[in-house]
Amino acid sequence: MTNKFPYENLNDEEFQDLVIRISKELFGVGCKIFSIGKDGAKDSLFEGTANCFPSAASPWTGKTIFQAKHTTIFNASCSDKNFSVNQSSLLSMELKRLNEIKSNTPFDNYLLFTNRKLPGEAHTTIINKMRQELQIHHVEIIGREELDVFLSDYPHIANQFGLDRFLEPLRFFEPDIREVITIFAEQRSDISKSVSNYITSYNAIDKEHKNQLNNLSRDYFDFIKSRSLQYFEEIEKFLQNPKNDTYTKMYANTVSDLQAAILLERNRFNEFEYVIEHIFRRIVNYNDDKLKNIREIVRVFVHFMYFNCDIGKTV
Repeated sequence: MTNKFPYENLNDEEFQDLVIRISKELFGVGCKIFSIGKDGAKDSLFEGTANCFPSAASPWTGKTIFQAKHTTIFNASCSDKNFSVNQSSLLSMELKRLNEIKSNTPFDNYLLFTNRKLPGEAHTTIINKMRQELQIHHVEIIGREELDVFLSDYPHIANQFGLDRFLEPLRFFEPDIREVITIFAEQRSDISKSVSNYITSYNAIDKEHKNQLNNLSRDYFDFIKSRSLQYFEEIEKFLQNPKNDTYTKMYANTVSDLQAAILLERNRFNEFEYVIEHIFRRIVNYNDDKLKNIREIVRVFVHFMYFNCDIGKTV
């Protein structure tokens, strides 16, 4: 299952706001909002009868505590040991905090939202753990799969947080660039660690202006230079080698597809780094272990496209 919305691109506060906005739909406008900080183990609180959670026929009643647990790690899972399994896991520590405040602030229901994947087996284990440690029956955890459903049901929320632009992917013919990158990875020598001989040639291009035109952040551009720039000479030589003419044409076709797709869909994205990372995920999100094992090179290729002015505005 592919990830529908890039929750990892939100910061913790934005994700908490998203969770509270969804909670208002499920429970009611009475969901209280707390500022970021020492929240007493709660991000939001609701007292009364829910609108439609877990269903309109049998809604929760009483006092409900909501928590939002966000991660920036792509494809993180609720099965990860540091989230739910170990005694020192995030979930274990939160349940301990909740029990500490329970004597002074009793509650009837507990709902935890996370942007982690939630496998069925992990869901059962976590629910049992919550009930046992909190000694309440009405507990639930919402993973990214159900978050996707909620945002599809309530598209105005997705629009409010700028997530609606990710509902449909940029369309381009991924197999070409996948083959180009795979062949390059097989042919290349060990990647050079010395960049001093050719960095100057790229500095001749006014990248600062290009970054402004495309709204690429300075931090992400620094990331390109520090992690990918040293690879670009090898990619350039690979694409210029006459024996690789077939792959050069495949690369050019991919660039043409991407230029058209970005031109049509650019308003879906704010900073251009999200375009770059979106393309990266489209290439890697494929049932091919070769690509998954060379993810670094895949990202370098997409960085090369930007740095070489194959994608993104130049004027």
